[in-house]
Amino acid sequence: MRACIALLAWLLMLALPTSAWSSAPLRFVAEDLYPLHFADSEKQPQGFLVDVVNIVLAQCRCQGQVEIMPQARAFKELRTTPNTLMISLLKTPQREAEFIFLGSVFNAHAYLVGLKERQFKLTDLQSARGLRVSTVRGYYSHQYLQKAGFSLQHDLVLAPEPASLMKMLYKQRTDLVLTNTLSLDKELRSIGLDPNRLEKKVHLPEFPSELHITANKKLPADLAIRLRQSLKAIKASGQYQALLNKWQLTLSAY
Repeated sequence: MRACIALLAWLLMLALPTSAWSSAPLRFVAEDLYPLHFADSEKQPQGFLVDVVNIVLAQCRCQGQVEIMPQARAFKELRTTPNTLMISLLKTPQREAEFIFLGSVFNAHAYLVGLKERQFKLTDLQSARGLRVSTVRGYYSHQYLQKAGFSLQHDLVLAPEPASLMKMLYKQRTDLVLTNTLSLDKELRSIGLDPNRLEKKVHLPEFPSELHITANKKLPADLAIRLRQSLKAIKASGQYQALLNKWQLTLSAY
């Protein structure tokens, strides 16, 4: 009798999706990017997309936690750990082959920004050719500018990380920076720069703007489906819009 019960229990376990009996909770990683995801004064994850992730987890009855870490480390975790997801990753054609995109969660529009005291006649990206245009080495924007014809020999200047990038701009070692403006004021103040000196020079509508919850390719297929469906469900129910309102955000605000 005990053998029959044990056999039945084993068969039931096999019938469950892998994610239902996996002991490893999901890890949602992200950089500090206010107001989407950031660490508060007690080092606890907060933000609009942290709230979205927590509701998605409750909706799909999944176990998981959010971790805030440097972007380079978050990318490494996403690429090497099967149960790791990035809360907001810019969707590009190259990345679609490398990761699983579970659904868009926000738009981060790209601009060329520069100092107010320096004026240029700009209408689009190509009108900036000949000026020094900068981004962080290795970012998607690095590839984007190169494909648009910018080169290190003439008009492309690269920085090792975001803080250095903005310091170069304020010291006039470059003319323009390609970036989104989600948390630019906060970033500038954190490194002692006056955000009132900066302005958007031109919008780059062709630059990818959709941020997605993104998973490692080895995430079980059934779990990916549940997460995708849960995200769709909270959008349809109005919960997603309620969180936008809570954080005073709109999808086209930037």
